[in-house]
Amino acid sequence: PTQTTTTTPGANKADAVMRIVADTMAAKHLKAVIVRVTVDGKEVVTKAVGESMTGVPATTNMHFRNGAVAISYVATLLLKLVDEQKVSLDDKLAKFLPEVPHADRVTLGQLAQMTSGYVDYVIGNTKMNDAMYANPFRRWTTHDLLTYSTTKPLLYEPGTNWNYSHTNYVLLGLALEKATGEQMSKLLADKVLRPLGLTNTVGSSTPEIPPPALHAFSSERRQFLGIPSGIPFYEETTYWDPSWTITHGAIQTTNIYDLEATAVGIGSGRLL
Repeated sequence: PTQTTTTTPGANKADAVMRIVADTMAAKHLKAVIVRVTVDGKEVVTKAVGESMTGVPATTNMHFRNGAVAISYVATLLLKLVDEQKVSLDDKLAKFLPEVPHADRVTLGQLAQMTSGYVDYVIGNTKMNDAMYANPFRRWTTHDLLTYSTTKPLLYEPGTNWNYSHTNYVLLGLALEKATGEQMSKLLADKVLRPLGLTNTVGSSTPEIPPPALHAFSSERRQFLGIPSGIPFYEETTYWDPSWTITHGAIQTTNIYDLEATAVGIGSGRLL
């Protein structure tokens, strides 16, 4: 089943996009895809393909988690606060969070670029992952997350290397709240989301997704649960608790229209 909105005269481009979608769905065993492509502000295609749940077609107005897209919002917020001379990229984390280990060695800019050296609390962190997989509905606090990471030695001297680490953006969010006296959810809404015209991107402190929600299914707990590889295994993950993902206030849901607008607005640096 498919649900389509209007397309521009570039039907050949739209067909080419949908061929890529079809090939990817087959190769990756995807049950649903929502896609939107524009060129210079003009729509090429916006379409939903497949099913959100059995018997429930995916639609282009469905909401879903935006995950790491919010990292770009937080980085843009940081740069706007630099423009406003509220903070500097060279400010040490200790200026705002002196109680955090290694804070006197790490700058806000290094957190944003993931060159701080802080250990990630997710990637390669068996203890954290085991706890998360044991109860995917667990509510994680910032303190919980940082306990798995900031207490460890830095991986390298700050600024000399790079590693993807969720820890950086949890700390950066806390630092920006301390610097401004405002909550991250309000800072992002006022300085990033509304200026970009994003009307369907909202932060949430719970697993709720505004309806209609695109449902998600995963087999990522297969190994943890000891399910043999020959046994088909997927479980509904739509409402797993997302509180482990990034700084609180930047855990968000969105739709395909806001996601495309984000690519254009953030990618062009329009807010800076």
